[in-house]
This record gives sequence, C-alpha cells and structure tokens, in this order.
Amino acid sequence: MNDIVELWKSLKIQWRVIYALMMREIITRYGRENLGFLWVFLEPALFTGGIAFLWSYVSFRFYERAEFSLAAFVLTGWIAGKLWMITAGKTMAGVEANTALFYHRNIKPIDLMISRIILELCGVTGAFIVVSLFFIFIEVITPPVNYSYLTLGWYLMAWFAFNLAIFIASLDIMTDLVRKVWPIFSLTLFISSGTFYLVQWLPDSVKPYALLLPTVHNIEMIRYGYWGPVFTPYFDASYSFLFNLFFMLIALTLQRISIKKLEID
Repeated sequence: MNDIVELWKSLKIQWRVIYALMMREIITRYGRENLGFLWVFLEPALFTGGIAFLWSYVSFRFYERAEFSLAAFVLTGWIAGKLWMITAGKTMAGVEANTALFYHRNIKPIDLMISRIILELCGVTGAFIVVSLFFIFIEVITPPVNYSYLTLGWYLMAWFAFNLAIFIASLDIMTDLVRKVWPIFSLTLFISSGTFYLVQWLPDSVKPYALLLPTVHNIEMIRYGYWGPVFTPYFDASYSFLFNLFFMLIALTLQRISIKKLEID
C-alpha cells in the first residue's frame, strides 16, 4: 500500500514538473500578450490551411478522377504527417536548448521531452480540428463519414509521434550526428509516409513495401474515416499498434541510456 502511495506522489510531482515546463515553453515562445497560447493552434492551422487552399486551385492530373476534394486529401495527409515531423523536431531542439534545466533535481530529460510532445501534439491536433471545421463550414470538404476510424488513425499517429520524438531526442543527446541526418530522414519519411498518395494507386509490387510503414496505415485509416468507401483502403490497425508498442519500448530504453551519457558529460 505504501508503494502505491509513493508512486502516486511521484506521479503528481512529475505532472507538476511537466505542466510547469509546458507553461514556460508557451510563455517563452508566444509571450503573454496578444493571442499568446492560441498560436499553439493557429500557427499550424494557418500554414496547413494555406497549403490546402493552394493545392485546391492547382491542377494535378493524378487527382482529377478522385471522388474527394483535393483540400480533403491535403488536410488528411499533410497535417497527419506534420504531427510526427513537427513533434520530433521540436522535441529534439527543446532538449538541446534547455540542458541547463537538468541541474534542478526534479527535472529529468524525459520530463522536458514529454512536455514538448504534449504541447506539439495538442497544437497540431487543434490545428487539424480548426481547419477541418472551417473547411466544412465553407463547404470545401464534407464532414467525416466514420469518426471511429478517424480517431483511431489519429491516435495511432500521435502515439507514433510520441515514440519517434523520444527516440530522436534521446539519440541526439548521445550523438550530434542526429541533427545532421534528421532533416534528410524526416523529409524522406514524410514523402513516403502516405501523405501524397493512396496505397491503391501504387503498383501491386510496391504496395507490400509501402505498408511496412505504420504511418501509411494510420493515414489510410484517417482518410477512410473521412471519406468512407469511395476508395479501397489498405490498413491494419493491429500492425500499427504492435509497431508502436515495440517502438515505444526501444525509445524508452534508449532514453534511459541517454541519461547516463548526459550524466557523464
């Protein structure tokens, strides 16, 4: 019983630390005046909304016969891809810029990582909701057909973003090479993650390789939740779940190893 009480106290302390780090980051990044905290949502929303509108007025021959709007295609792919891309990049940069905070006894690298991850996930998710509601209101896109698949796909993508952010940030603590490789790796994964294509458009010989990426499964789920059976979806929620579970174990293990490297330095 005492162990449970101690665990609960430790969790409460950790949450207070994470919350304080989140508030510190918001004030540092956006300030106390004007829109302040709203920029967490508005910044990615304005950027993604602009991209979606731009694509809607540009002719893409490959999408002309699709039974959905190009804005919906960009919305469901671009923001879902940015969910992990922005989260991992900002988390890595946040750890690097705030190493002095680790001199405080209650602040650990994992606290800083989680605070950044929560902040970025909330911002991109809020942007997704805001842009979706705005586009639905002005009748650029139609409302989602199946919220269950939409929510499941988004949750699995957020989980993947959480794992990738911890993995990349922990690896960055161990070697400076990560900062040089990350832009190339993230862009390659972003292009191949399902953002710009449906699996049904790929040749049969390429589909199995594309489906090795959990991001492809997640985006296919999100799009199926939005459009329903207007296209042939290719996804396996259990594959994405097991991949995330295994990836989380690797990321947390690497994070524990990186702490030792940080203590030595």
